[in-house]
Amino acid sequence: MYLAVKAVCDTKPAVWQRSEKFEDAFTDFCVCVDNLVRLQPAIGIFQSVVQGVAVELEVAETILTTEMDELVELFESVDEAFVNDYTAARSMELPDEMFPEPLGLPAAEIYLSARKTSAA
Repeated sequence: MYLAVKAVCDTKPAVWQRSEKFEDAFTDFCVCVDNLVRLQPAIGIFQSVVQGVAVELEVAETILTTEMDELVELFESVDEAFVNDYTAARSMELPDEMFPEPLGLPAAEIYLSARKTSAA
C-alpha cells in the first residue's frame, strides 16, 4: 500500500506540490518507504531490523493519517483522478506476513513532536 501511494504521488507532482505541507509530509513519507524497502530483506534475520521496520511503519502510517490523508482532499478541484487514485492506493491492505507487529514504540509521537517543533 505504501508503494502504491508513493507511485500515485510520483506520477503527478504538479498536483501535490501546490501544498508545502503535503510536499513536506510526502518527503518524510518517502524516507520511511525507502527505509522499509531497504530493511525488508533482513526482517527474518535480525531482531533489530524487525524493530526498525515497526518504527518505520508506525511513522509512515502517522504521516499518512495525520497529514497526507487530510491534505489530499484539497486537490480534488485540481485533479479528481489523482485524489481517486490516491484513495484507492491508500485503501490497499498490507499483507500481514510481510511486516512485523507494531511494537507500541513512541515513534509516531516523536515524529509529530519533531514536526511541531520544526513548524514553530
